Amino acid sequence: MINKQNFYIGAAFLCLGLIIVPVNDALAKVLSSDLNIMEVIWSRFFGHFVFLVPIALFIHGKNKFINKETNQQIIRGFLIFIGTALFYLAISKIPLADALSLLLIAPIIVVIFSSRMLSEKISITRLLCVGLGFMGTLLVIQPGFGEFNSSSLFALASGLCYAFYILYTRKLNFSSDPIISLSFTAIPGAIVMTLLLPFFWESSPDLRQILLMGSIGPVVILAHFMIIKAYQYAEASLLAPFHYFEIVSNVIISVLYFRDIPSIVVSIGIMCIITSGIAVNLNFEKKDA
Repeated sequence: MINKQNFYIGAAFLCLGLIIVPVNDALAKVLSSDLNIMEVIWSRFFGHFVFLVPIALFIHGKNKFINKETNQQIIRGFLIFIGTALFYLAISKIPLADALSLLLIAPIIVVIFSSRMLSEKISITRLLCVGLGFMGTLLVIQPGFGEFNSSSLFALASGLCYAFYILYTRKLNFSSDPIISLSFTAIPGAIVMTLLLPFFWESSPDLRQILLMGSIGPVVILAHFMIIKAYQYAEASLLAPFHYFEIVSNVIISVLYFRDIPSIVVSIGIMCIITSGIAVNLNFEKKDA
């Protein structure tokens, strides 16, 4: 039984992780304008691998690192690899807002499948909260789908992969060390992209681009560590509406760094997103009382 304190800790970890995620998206978007998108995908996973996997092996040793859950960790790693690759391909061709709106079908899928995969009880309130958060997201990003092309489908498929990555993360968190789980987030993608490297590398990155490529790995490690920790504390369906907080963090970054003040419509959307999270909290407290 998850108590109220664990729920608050899980929600806090998730929101912290989702504040960091937009930095990764921004780095990928900037680099994709100058480099082959496959090079950007490689730098994301290889950087994550180089920074973390040797440390994880040193701390836990090979015997604990490779265990009975390794096969499921590999599946989970491939889900985030495919999801990330598809999202990077999408944002290299379509606006980030459009891609992000399609990616955020993930919380809805998480709520629907958490009952079957994780034996969680799904209430009507949780479903309504997810729907409210999604409506708020659309008001904030106001996507334009005049040309629904293959790149938009990439973002949609990315959301599907990300949803099942979240479900596997929650499932494995009952018995896996978070550092090991975080390592397997990188391993499949790093291996596949490094093997393919000779076939797609075509650039000569300058110092600025190298620094940006090198920054993606640490940013991703920090963000996904927070997300993994979140699902150690709280149910996947309970945290699902909080994934829309990523939109709020995007707006905060826009205001702080680009002085982009949100419009009335965007402000209403933000309030919908915040309300969805508060509603989950109030429903949880009512059940806890």
